[in-house]
Amino acid sequence: MGKSLILISKRPEDQAFATEVAMAAGLTLERAGDPREGAQKIASNEDIAIVLADTSDQAQYQALEAAIQETVGLFSDRINSNCFHFISSESLENVQYLIQSPIFGHYILRNYGDNIQRSGQHYGRIVKATLQDRAFGLQTLMKPGTKVQVVKLAQSSQKHDAVEAIKNYLVSAKFQSRMATVVANAVDELLMNAIFDAPVDDMGKHIYSSTPRTTLLKLEDKSAVEMHIGFDGEYVGVTAVDKYGSLDKAKLLSHISKIYTEEEYKVKTTVAGAGIGLATVFRSGGSFFFVSESRVSTEVTVFFRRTDNYREFKDQFRFISTQFYF
Repeated sequence: MGKSLILISKRPEDQAFATEVAMAAGLTLERAGDPREGAQKIASNEDIAIVLADTSDQAQYQALEAAIQETVGLFSDRINSNCFHFISSESLENVQYLIQSPIFGHYILRNYGDNIQRSGQHYGRIVKATLQDRAFGLQTLMKPGTKVQVVKLAQSSQKHDAVEAIKNYLVSAKFQSRMATVVANAVDELLMNAIFDAPVDDMGKHIYSSTPRTTLLKLEDKSAVEMHIGFDGEYVGVTAVDKYGSLDKAKLLSHISKIYTEEEYKVKTTVAGAGIGLATVFRSGGSFFFVSESRVSTEVTVFFRRTDNYREFKDQFRFISTQFYF
């Protein structure tokens, strides 16, 4: 038998979404109406590889956690945080109980839009990648046949040119100028993090934690940074690649789920390694896929869908997925 995806939700829109996800990922779809039934199926069926669960409020999440604890145990080798996908209508900063969950792996904001099929197929490619031995590579996240261009940065000063090239590319691909600017700013943040935040020494201490981000750095050997870009006619995906594999899951989720006041933002952005731009990118319509193998490599991919107007662009379907290997 093939692998299965189980949906724990009674919502019709979740069921329609899960149907498309399972189809795109090549999985058999199973359904459970409540957490207890879902946990029992997880315990009895070793072929269940992916769990999509409605966790719109804390009570729903706690019921799921309790049911899993009672059946297989939260820390059983059957339970892997990389396989749990939490669905919620609440914005990320309002679901801290998910961020703090020992089985948090993926967060899906339930704004599927007027085309659930498109959103489900897009996310299904993410799910399919997570089922591989390693989920690296932008090519696997885009529609089949999408051309992916690779840009290798030899020094930090080339970041500006790379970001401008992305913006010009998107404008030529019929993204409105304002949208292209948002994506370019997101890419700038990803590259900045790869250049200045990723490098660590043998003890895991950040090398450039106090280094101004205007400093000219050579990007060679271990410090090499790449940018990958692909556009499949609907979604643009841009990946920043580093060779350190130093991404910290807890710190990442803390940064990306926090609401910063205007004054905090003014202060923090002057500090090297603040890393709070990711939260702004997500609230601007971007989705993230973080893949990191400890001490080997990290790939951070941001996705944006091309839309007809900026309001639709900002409110598009989005998610935050993490895949960590140790």
